[in-house]
Amino acid sequence: MSTTESTTSHYTTTTHQIEGEIRLVDGYSSDEGRVEIFHEGQWGTVCDDSWDDSDARVVCRQLGYSGNVGVARSRATYGQGSGPIYLDDVGCSGKESRLTDCSNGGWGNQNCDHSEDAGVYCGDKIEGKIRLVDGYSSDEGRVEISFHEGQWGTVCDDGWDDSDARVVCRQLGYSGNVGVARSRATYGQGSGPIYLDDVGCSGNESRLTDCSNGGWNNHYCGHAEDAGVDCSI
Repeated sequence: MSTTESTTSHYTTTTHQIEGEIRLVDGYSSDEGRVEIFHEGQWGTVCDDSWDDSDARVVCRQLGYSGNVGVARSRATYGQGSGPIYLDDVGCSGKESRLTDCSNGGWGNQNCDHSEDAGVYCGDKIEGKIRLVDGYSSDEGRVEISFHEGQWGTVCDDGWDDSDARVVCRQLGYSGNVGVARSRATYGQGSGPIYLDDVGCSGNESRLTDCSNGGWNNHYCGHAEDAGVDCSI
């Protein structure tokens, strides 16, 4: 256990950090952020190699969240940390009480840099919802997806094709194999964040977030590349 003291003119406060304690840093809300873990008197990060929702659920449980909440974030979604990278190759079943109960490569054994810092989202699972905006009819429009606290953002059209469009339409409740991809901001340019890029669906997924992608907020796009779909075809 490490003890730190801070003194003011009126009183002294003492805080205690426990070995293996977890905190979330630099999130958009208190329910999310970069995962940092306390070890030998110092906070450090966790590498995202093999990082998945089972690991995220354990982090959220350790932080006191009830239920089965926890969504994994990778590729330094919440910015790059500094200092040591303590854990790598974390492999939780999802039922553990603490992150240190999960298999891992051992303290300090890693081959990562801070661009691979792992994060989690412990809020309710409203992220990943889809809507179509500014279409010529209700069956088409610019694809927007919700992320943290329900904030909407767009999807970049790099690699965007009809397989991706079919998944969007399926998620929106359309039956059959409908869905035609639109690119280059066919339905006008959005505003705010661009959340996904390099989406690669097989066409059989139920939700767009089930498809491979570059990770939340990882893109090299402008809104002139906002993706759209037409679900009437």
